Amino acid sequence: MAEIKAIELQSQANENIAATVAREARKPFELNPEQIAVPDGWNLKDTESLQMVPRRKIANVSLQDEAGFVDYMARHGISVRCTIWCDADYPNGKIGYTTIINDHGAEMDDQEWRDHIARFTPAQSVEWKRWTSSNKKQMSQLEFANFLETNLGDIASVEGFPTGTDMLNMATGLEITQDSRIKSAIRLQSGGVRMEYVQDDNAETAQSMEVFSKFALGIPVFWAGAAYQLEARLKYRLNSGKLTFWFELNREDKVLEDAARTLTASIQEKTGFPLFHGNPFAK
Repeated sequence: MAEIKAIELQSQANENIAATVAREARKPFELNPEQIAVPDGWNLKDTESLQMVPRRKIANVSLQDEAGFVDYMARHGISVRCTIWCDADYPNGKIGYTTIINDHGAEMDDQEWRDHIARFTPAQSVEWKRWTSSNKKQMSQLEFANFLETNLGDIASVEGFPTGTDMLNMATGLEITQDSRIKSAIRLQSGGVRMEYVQDDNAETAQSMEVFSKFALGIPVFWAGAAYQLEARLKYRLNSGKLTFWFELNREDKVLEDAARTLTASIQEKTGFPLFHGNPFAK
């Protein structure tokens, strides 16, 4: 009888152990400090949103000017974690800055989440947009004259180039002769072109005017930025006695690049953080 009783007690103990294992196995348990095993049908709920404060800083912000961009980095950045990235496409007139506040450090085990981001795309000035958007755009004689008059304040008085007054006189002459037929065009030693116009109803009455071959602009690249000198070459095409005008900016990508490099140097000097050229999230 004693042996039978001992067997029964052992059987009950085994059943209790099996039930305990089955019950406890249905609960999540920690494999190591970085991993948790979850049984089928179970879900883990992150209660961070119920806390008074988040566990760490996460943000994705966009700043509108250099001052705000620099101030944001000064407020949140730590020198060994914060990096600035400049992604520039000068030929297409594009440039933008991305700061990763919590970037990886220099050491092998100094990794971070890289999800606290500040971005800054410098806004181009109104003047820069007007001239670059009209670059190489063909216009009638009157359209070109109106464009020059509207943007006359952007003409720079530079030695070797026509002044704003010269350009205004040219624009006025283009307006006056818009309905006339061009009789001849003679290229001058100065590089300009002297054009002779006649009225269709009076071919004996002729008047002439000089059209410049190039002019200089003094315009800012970025909003509230310094002005840069930019050369524009004046082009024209004659078709059935009527002229079509346009201008071609001379290496505006280099002007943009110079303005961008100046801005980049200013940002790096004011923050002191490492700056790289490229895309920090390229795939």
